[in-house]
Amino acid sequence: MTKITSSLLLITCINLSALDLVDNLNALIQDDLNFIQKSINPKTNKVDNSAGNVTRINDVITINVNSPFKERYKIKQDIVEVYDYDFDETKTILLEDINARTINFLLSGISLEDISSFTENAVYLSGSTDDVYIELLSDEAFVIKFKDNLGINNIINFEAIK
Repeated sequence: MTKITSSLLLITCINLSALDLVDNLNALIQDDLNFIQKSINPKTNKVDNSAGNVTRINDVITINVNSPFKERYKIKQDIVEVYDYDFDETKTILLEDINARTINFLLSGISLEDISSFTENAVYLSGSTDDVYIELLSDEAFVIKFKDNLGINNIINFEAIK
């Protein structure tokens, strides 16, 4: 009987730990955030960097890329509006046509069902097409690591705007 009780207590503690981590990450993504993204192409060893911010006003998420190119992505309802400042051009994409778990994370956060494994400060989301690693660095910062559909490794550091 003691082994069963200990096992149940351990499972409960693990679930509470994962729930705390998920709650902290989900609260943090609701803030306005600065980001720095590093994309590494393993075939060419080329590294690209970009920087910008993510803001939320009501149900609209705006991602401003400030470097190396100036672009804006507005995510609202079921569409993404992409504005290219250099070409003064807007393109609209249906959200369902984009297979990006990072966008879903920004929109909906993480649920416990999304997690394939976790540590004290990180969750690993495993999917049929991509895997995403999210680590809580502090109360105001987290990092997302994933490989996109072109095989490019991406590391995005987010920090809350004060």
